[in-house]
Amino acid sequence: MDLVTHVPHLPKAGETISSEKFQTNFGGKGANQAVALARLGADTTMIGKVGNDDYGQSLLNNLKQSGVNTSSILEDDGPTGMAFINVSADGENNIVLVSGANHKLQTSDINQNRVLIEQSDIIIMQLEIPLEVVEYVLELAFELHKKVILNPAPAQKLTKAMLEKVHTLIPNETELQILTGMPVSNEAEILSAGYYLKTLGIERLVITAGEKGAYVINDEGEFHVPAFKVNVVDTTAAGDSFIAAFIVAETKGLSDEEAAQFANKVSSIVITREGAQSSIPTLEEV
Repeated sequence: MDLVTHVPHLPKAGETISSEKFQTNFGGKGANQAVALARLGADTTMIGKVGNDDYGQSLLNNLKQSGVNTSSILEDDGPTGMAFINVSADGENNIVLVSGANHKLQTSDINQNRVLIEQSDIIIMQLEIPLEVVEYVLELAFELHKKVILNPAPAQKLTKAMLEKVHTLIPNETELQILTGMPVSNEAEILSAGYYLKTLGIERLVITAGEKGAYVINDEGEFHVPAFKVNVVDTTAAGDSFIAAFIVAETKGLSDEEAAQFANKVSSIVITREGAQSSIPTLEEV
């Protein structure tokens, strides 16, 4: 659950500022991506955990209403995962995560739902669950010849053994910098860091760069897809929506460049609205 404060600017260390508005919004990187996938027409099932609190039930109900199959989302005795989000007047944000039930997901929970992975065309993961579970799913998906899309967020270092089992890695600039330890202040540096990751065995990289658009590196080379110019209200869930839209476009047979353009359209709509899942459009809207 996202607990969102709207502030004139993002607070500096030691600074106290007043919030103009407070909201509780449905969030979570995996849940945002699942909702976006379902709203854009993909057959979507989510594996995860919520707490046995009101937040958990609300999140499950919202996922169901968005068309996500929630039969494999388990309940834990502890609290549901939460994110404390500051959103500034110019639409930028910072986020503090409280893992809660997300961090209680275990490899045994994956085994319990192995049939879902066997039946799926594409497996999408983030890093808001324990890293050993991500690693376990990568191994299983690789063994089953499934295409894995990894959003390496929240960013942390990943081993070559993990990365070489990823078909498509979709980081933002900050995540790219943390993964590689390389500078990403301009297009040349972004592409250089991306190509370095590709040498580790990743088949395709899609790097999201906010108002600069997106960069794609695949076996044919690289290209840049500029962002659409819109009035930014709140950037929360923009990256998650981009990821979902890119994958949906791919399943419909679009090229990588067309998929990135479609994904930019979706994320451009998202940033003109407040909230996370509440800001995600349907396919008809796009």
